[in-house]
Amino acid sequence: MNGSLDVLVVRGFAMREGRGKWACCYEVRLATARDEPLLYRGELHGRSFASESAAVLAAREAGEREALLRVDSIRAQMLALHAYCSINDG
Repeated sequence: MNGSLDVLVVRGFAMREGRGKWACCYEVRLATARDEPLLYRGELHGRSFASESAAVLAAREAGEREALLRVDSIRAQMLALHAYCSINDG
């Protein structure tokens, strides 16, 4: 995971849905000293993979993409709020 996501933990796991089909599941959690509160959980269903480990890797990659989207969204919101406050304070 890239440096801007160091405060997040992404876990991927897979659950069999049928012959060669896997549900790729992921969790995005906040990395803290004591616990890791859940921020987001997602799933990709009906994907074909040769093995469970390939499905887990795909799940983790999907989770990292989702985490990056969420961080970018929060960053944009913070910049917009800062710009709004700067305009209204001046």
